[in-house]
Amino acid sequence: MGYYLSVDGGGSKTAYLITDQLGKVLCSYVTQGCTFSVMGKEMVCKILSEGAEAIVQMAGISPDDLVYAVWGISCFGEYEEMDRYLSAKLAKLFPCMAYFCNDVEIGLAGSLLLHFGIHVVAGTGAIVMGRDQKGRTARSNGWHEDFSDEGSGYWLGLGTLSLFAKQADLREERSFLYEQMRKQYGFLSDMDIICFYQEKLRGKRKETAALQELLLKAAKSGDESAARLYESAAAELAQSVKGVARQLGLMEEKTPVSYCGGIFRCGAFILDPFSKYLRQMGFVLRPPRLSPLGGGILLAAEKSGQQTDEMVTNLSQYEQGLGSLL
Repeated sequence: MGYYLSVDGGGSKTAYLITDQLGKVLCSYVTQGCTFSVMGKEMVCKILSEGAEAIVQMAGISPDDLVYAVWGISCFGEYEEMDRYLSAKLAKLFPCMAYFCNDVEIGLAGSLLLHFGIHVVAGTGAIVMGRDQKGRTARSNGWHEDFSDEGSGYWLGLGTLSLFAKQADLREERSFLYEQMRKQYGFLSDMDIICFYQEKLRGKRKETAALQELLLKAAKSGDESAARLYESAAAELAQSVKGVARQLGLMEEKTPVSYCGGIFRCGAFILDPFSKYLRQMGFVLRPPRLSPLGGGILLAAEKSGQQTDEMVTNLSQYEQGLGSLL
């Protein structure tokens, strides 16, 4: 029996999964994230290739046993030079057929089980992809962290800094967030936030995105300013969904929308307003059926011409045992 390899290379982590052709899991593995705009193509390739070789070894199979590999890679499709480099290098790792795509595509495949609809990723970055009933696809958001990624953890991290600044000079009333930031980061004066940003956060996506953990703590404490920032993120993500729907002509249908990524672990603070905005636009929010890794396995099976019904059952049972798909 042959095996499938699914790779989910995101900004915060890179995850790998090997299953047999029935979707029964042989091995999984997680290592560090890989983002071209931060690391460059050589480092991204090193992380991806070393992780893939490691999981094949851990699974106890030969590279010749792989039938198909699907590589979902952050930033893929955005930099022609990187796309050519990674496709050429990674395709030589194993003798099997391979498919390379942006990591949002495997998220879409998993969350809606290869059916039409729209998928939202909101983790360190944010990106949205949709697929219509004819198989056409479109994307929105996720252009670059400096001027896009609205609704992401990075965007919320910057928003947290901005909110602190507004409260520091009383453009807004001071709240739990203001007091907690001063306490947690040891600011002796409000101006200390400038050095904190320059020395600890500037140019660091993951560290900046981690600020939203403090934002979530503030929201849970009843801080209305923090809750409003999550609502703003939900509005941005909903607008990104609308952009994809417009591109694909899906505004007139009850288009299903699903999601994944760490921001959705914030629960009702993000999901309630997000669901509200989607309902107002006529969309239907659905929880993800499978993780992006599971989606990569389904794509591998689809591209191999294999039926996926039994695979979905086996993958679902495996992921339910792991807990959250986000």
